[in-house]
Amino acid sequence: MVEKSFSLFGRQIFSKIERSRDGSIWTTLLSGDDFINNQNYLHTSLENPVLNAIVSLRAKMYSQMQISHVDANGKEVKNSDVLKLLKQPNYFQSQEDFLFQQMWFLSTSGNNYVYQIKPLSTDLPKAIYNLIPSEIDFNKVNKVDKFVFTKEQIKSFADRKIKYTLDGKVYDIKISEIIPLYDLANAITTDSWFVAPSRVKAIEKVLQNIDVNLRSKHKNLQFSAKYVGVNKSTGMEAQIQTADRKAIENVLNAKDVLTTNASVEYKHLVSDMKKLFLDEQFADDANKCLLAFEMNKNVLNYFAKDSTFENQKNGVIDWIQNSIQGSADNTMNSLSSTFGLLDKGEKLVASYNHLPIMQSLINDKIKSFTEFQNALKVSLENQTIDNATAKKMSDNFIKTLGLWK
Repeated sequence: MVEKSFSLFGRQIFSKIERSRDGSIWTTLLSGDDFINNQNYLHTSLENPVLNAIVSLRAKMYSQMQISHVDANGKEVKNSDVLKLLKQPNYFQSQEDFLFQQMWFLSTSGNNYVYQIKPLSTDLPKAIYNLIPSEIDFNKVNKVDKFVFTKEQIKSFADRKIKYTLDGKVYDIKISEIIPLYDLANAITTDSWFVAPSRVKAIEKVLQNIDVNLRSKHKNLQFSAKYVGVNKSTGMEAQIQTADRKAIENVLNAKDVLTTNASVEYKHLVSDMKKLFLDEQFADDANKCLLAFEMNKNVLNYFAKDSTFENQKNGVIDWIQNSIQGSADNTMNSLSSTFGLLDKGEKLVASYNHLPIMQSLINDKIKSFTEFQNALKVSLENQTIDNATAKKMSDNFIKTLGLWK
């Protein structure tokens, strides 16, 4: 086994590389203290199969949001320049690409910082980019020894600069040019006014277990095709000498059958892999990771027999409503504020009602609304309420159902 280091996103990363006698190579970043001390969760999300699956699904679902620009009355703003910007945020990305990358950064580092390129501070940006978290040097931005609340204090803080490395070149970027987004909340720990913790921190050891589990299964699968012949005679059988023992060890990973120099009995090197419960342990650790990201086994199931189709559908709907929608709303609020929409009584609204899986929910809402309308009709006929009251109750019920924002 050897240890090697390399530079990734400007950071020095240490990896362990193991080479078996049969020539196979196993590389891991998730080993012992190397993993516990590795803050580059972005790379971990590309290496660990469970974390990769979770982040990929989360980013894909998040990026499918439908964005609307509405005025104070809830009516859509036609020919919105903001929506045009979001449809093509920069030269390299579509709206879906931009949002997918954004959620990937949020999920792994806990933060996403949107950099605005605009000629004047009052203009709508000409382009927006997600900054790679590992390339940001906050340059003491998070050091604040007093509360900020006056206009002068806010301007002073907004003029602070971070350092961002792009293809080897370092840029100074003002805080006022950045839209910060957080997966959890910022300032949970000291000196973190501009930084939120990552969910991955809580499951570091679980991810390490998954890595060790995979390595164990990989090694056991290699040995599952191998046998060893052991001396089964009694009496004055020949003893295995040092040279013979070394010879056996050298061919252990190169040959399927090993034979001693006496009466032998062949034994399988792996007696029963089921007794190791590797798959069960893997699934259990995977579920721990799912819970850390507000998912459940109905959203991503490593044992499909434990979840019916109906449970899967309801689980995904619940996940979208109670997790993905909240993240989308947070992003829309931040963008609306930064682009000056809130000052005009306008805002951006994200919706997932257009997704096929959400149609059953829409149908349930329509059914509830229809039943409510019938109840109002009966009340009007019995003169228990007047038309104005019925209209007000109907409008409130529509808003409660979320049939419009």
